[in-house]
Amino acid sequence: MTETSQIGDSALLGSAARELLADFVDNTYLNEQEASAGGYEPERWKQLCELGWTAAGLPGRVGGLDGGFGATAAVAVECGRAGFASPWLATARTAAALGVIDSGLRFDPVLADIASGRAHALVAPPDGGPHAETTLGGGYRLSGPAVVVEWLDQCEMVVLLIPHDSGDQNAEDRWLGAVIPRDRISDRYVPVRSVDNERAARLNLDGLRLDSEFVIADDLAGPELRYALSRANLLRAAVMVGGCAAVLDFTTRYARERVQFGRPIGGFQAVRHHLSRMAIAADAAQLTYDEALETTTAPGTDPVPAAIALFVAGRSYVEIALTAAQIHGGVGTTVEHVLHHHFRRAKAMQLRSGRRAGRLRELTDALIRNPAADRLWVSR
Repeated sequence: MTETSQIGDSALLGSAARELLADFVDNTYLNEQEASAGGYEPERWKQLCELGWTAAGLPGRVGGLDGGFGATAAVAVECGRAGFASPWLATARTAAALGVIDSGLRFDPVLADIASGRAHALVAPPDGGPHAETTLGGGYRLSGPAVVVEWLDQCEMVVLLIPHDSGDQNAEDRWLGAVIPRDRISDRYVPVRSVDNERAARLNLDGLRLDSEFVIADDLAGPELRYALSRANLLRAAVMVGGCAAVLDFTTRYARERVQFGRPIGGFQAVRHHLSRMAIAADAAQLTYDEALETTTAPGTDPVPAAIALFVAGRSYVEIALTAAQIHGGVGTTVEHVLHHHFRRAKAMQLRSGRRAGRLRELTDALIRNPAADRLWVSR
């Protein structure tokens, strides 16, 4: 499939996803699912899998639809626009990372499992977490702090992408990739309350002996892994970009319809200033995301645009949601209005992207201290 046809198919898939979600996702639906035991509809999940949402971006050799990364990203934007929560994002992020980290195709069985509709949780925290130490007998002992994992309790399989810890600072930068059935570690996690309508659990792998039967690769190169995870993170940015667009759209519509002192509130200068700032923030998120989507396409390409897109999308989504609540006069923070979902999702999604100081430090290192020669948009 050519790149041009992939772009066209991605646009069609995104349009279809928007129509489907608009057909059943509204504030009442989101409230009901958040209050439910599992946080999402299993029957609806089956429908989405049958429509190819888990297989859209995967290659044909594993049962995918050969739509490329852009197809998955198009669905992510629409999920964010609707405020729709399910294990899909966790599964899609797992597939996005695994699909490019191993030229030996060792992860193909996992990708085929994802294409078939089995939900996967990804353990690869942005600010450090478990690491692996080789043990006698060929296995690995994991150590490190507990981490919060999205949709862990609702996924059947858990994918670990964690670095080796040899104790030698000069050792080669290598990572380990493993896949474990969730029920094998059910005693190591507890569900925790999430800020938004996504589900989460706190997982503690410290001291776990990881048998070699679960390890798929233990020689993954660090730079390759960081690039792969940047693709996974770009899907989170896509969700936030969709959220930005939705909040800006319905807030602009509200400002045109809400009448105060005899005219729509959108006619007042102060409200116009608020809407202008929201539009600027939404454009910043969209433009940085578009650039990252265009450049983060193949192994070995620059992961920095994806990091920028993730940071800007998180900042924009929070700013837009806060400003929208002001324009709505506070009604957006009540459960009767869909803004309350975006209000909470904005901050939660930003926090899941990692610590702000850590992301700024990474960007400073990449753009200022060690700028790439071919990164033309860096000022010198």
